[in-house]
Amino acid sequence: MRTPATPTGPPAPSEGADALDERQLRYILGQFVTGVCAVSTRFETSSGPRHDAIAVNSFTSVSLDPPLVSMCLRDDSTFLERVRTTGQWAVSFLGNQSRALVGVLTAPAMQRPPVEEAAQWAVGPHTGCLVLPEGPGTLECALHLTQRLGDHVLVVGRVLGAASRDDAPLVFHRGTFTEVAPPH
Repeated sequence: MRTPATPTGPPAPSEGADALDERQLRYILGQFVTGVCAVSTRFETSSGPRHDAIAVNSFTSVSLDPPLVSMCLRDDSTFLERVRTTGQWAVSFLGNQSRALVGVLTAPAMQRPPVEEAAQWAVGPHTGCLVLPEGPGTLECALHLTQRLGDHVLVVGRVLGAASRDDAPLVFHRGTFTEVAPPH
């Protein structure tokens, strides 16, 4: 018979005076270095197929067998609804040369230029979603599951295809972009 797991560590802060301040939490989480990627999807409109893309730094590998990856998106995201509808998306890991693209892809949807004009994209062979031919690599995914968690939704995709290149990644740390030092 298995014994139920017992939580370890200090008790979770309660609501009120002991609760963790959102500003403090944002600062602490900013100490963690993350990669930056462009995530795209292809969707149908009455005037034909269109593309959309956003910048994401909440991306991670989940499993190698089966090949699964995940990202977290705001629960009120138009992009999230498009991914749920189409069931497909692509990830382009951004390199240092893509800093300006991040500014475009993080702008509110109504203020962004058409995504096709934001970069030199290629069409992914597995999904038809846009991928960047420069940068450390790309993945094309089929939607595996979504799970609401607080004010975000965990999106898990099954990897359908992948490409890699030897290019320095763009990383985000303490609220700014930085570079990874080459190995000695």
